[in-house]
Amino acid sequence: MNDLFPAPAPSGDVDPPASAAGRVLLAGAVGLLALVLVLAARADRQTPDARLGRRVELVELITFEQARNEAMAAEVEQLSARVAAFERGEAAGGDALKALQSQLDEIAAPAGMTGVAGHGISIVLTDSALVESPSGDLNDLVIHEQDLQAVINALWAGGAEAVGVNSQRVVATTAIRCVGNTLLLHGRVYSPPYVIEAVGDAVALRDALQRDPAVERLTRAVQQFQVGFTVADAADLRLPPYEGSAALQSARPAEATG
Repeated sequence: MNDLFPAPAPSGDVDPPASAAGRVLLAGAVGLLALVLVLAARADRQTPDARLGRRVELVELITFEQARNEAMAAEVEQLSARVAAFERGEAAGGDALKALQSQLDEIAAPAGMTGVAGHGISIVLTDSALVESPSGDLNDLVIHEQDLQAVINALWAGGAEAVGVNSQRVVATTAIRCVGNTLLLHGRVYSPPYVIEAVGDAVALRDALQRDPAVERLTRAVQQFQVGFTVADAADLRLPPYEGSAALQSARPAEATG
């Protein structure tokens, strides 16, 4: 593995977000789930030692933050009503509108609705070049969704301001799913190498990677099966805003007919 943890780079700054009064519910919905990824990282530490542990299901983890979510949802509804009032001319005052916009911006930034630029780290994951696996199982030679989840969760736990995979912004509702040896992300299919970029304090991010048990299992795969896992400083990262739907979707039982 190439120089996995070289000297850190300074933390980056967030680009100023554009006005998003009409997108408050979208930003708020994702903002409610921002801390869930850290819970996912903690949950992953409880999986068996096997590298291919159980999938991290973010929807299930929401239960543990239900009370917090309800309080924040109420705040979002209040802000949305105030925005609508300003737009209808029922309230006046530039200072009040600026204060409201500031609150919206605070929600939009961590929710991934604004572009982010700055220093951080770049991680590249690749399949092994081996033709045969020492274990006899070819699955050990490829990058799995659990590997991607482990790295991303560790970055969130390390205080990342923003995370992207192959130039796609990762948010709380992002599902990391692999189909065969390809990654399905936001409706698009990607093949290795997978480039994970994180804006934030490089020292804290690297420390989180080193301390995470799931990432440690990945590093063992690097040694045993020559899976590619490299980390490098990145001085000028630019991550785009998330442009997909922020709504959680789940299956529902079909209604009985006849």
